[in-house]
Amino acid sequence: MPTIITEKPGPCRACGGLIRKGEYADFESEKGASHVEPQCVTAPVRYRPNRRAGRCKCGARVEAGKGLLRLLEDRGAQGGGKRWAVDCARCAGL
Repeated sequence: MPTIITEKPGPCRACGGLIRKGEYADFESEKGASHVEPQCVTAPVRYRPNRRAGRCKCGARVEAGKGLLRLLEDRGAQGGGKRWAVDCARCAGL
């Protein structure tokens, strides 16, 4: 995991605590940012902010701030791309 200096504040993916602008954080595009402490780096993803409303794969409408985000990658002929999908609480197992 690369360690970065954050450019904007946001929640830690493990503990939900605030990572302030200018702090060091471990970052992965699939998981998000976390504090550099071992308990946050090795913990599972629990807090990945969902800032937009959307539809789950089961068809349920998910409000902003609810559900769990999931990274989808397409490795097509055009070089592929990444996009985020949202899962409702039932599909995410919350």
